[in-house]
Amino acid sequence: MEYSLFFPQFGNLAITVLAFILCLSIIVFVHEFGHYFIGKLSGIHAEVFSIGFGPVIVSAFDKRGTKWQIAAFPLGGYVKFLGDRNPASSPCPQTDQQDEQKFLRKTMHGAPLWARFLTVAAGPVFNFIFSGLIFLFIYTYKVFAGHYESKK
Repeated sequence: MEYSLFFPQFGNLAITVLAFILCLSIIVFVHEFGHYFIGKLSGIHAEVFSIGFGPVIVSAFDKRGTKWQIAAFPLGGYVKFLGDRNPASSPCPQTDQQDEQKFLRKTMHGAPLWARFLTVAAGPVFNFIFSGLIFLFIYTYKVFAGHYESKK
């Protein structure tokens, strides 16, 4: 049996893996940006915006104090909001003991229910909108490319 027939494009494995990582990173960025953007609009401070997990490869701080980073394993990401103990959004013990309302309002766990709901829902909603925009772009391109081709 000729096993090479099962892997006709085995030489393109590296390109396939890189394309997968790039596409996944774009999807993760859009998703996490949804959490970040709506969180900021609703008054919740983001401490870290990360694409990937594990050791940090590149990072920088913006003027609002959010650390933007790209980590070694690009299979996901997270936004760590103020008052979170870890990227899984476990509440920090100091946050519960704080009595300063201004500080608590900037944390994910001290924000009103509507702000937490919108912040959590924003990631999937941004992905949904992004996919709709991609389909619109493809459709528009096909229509105009077909229209252009028919005039030749």
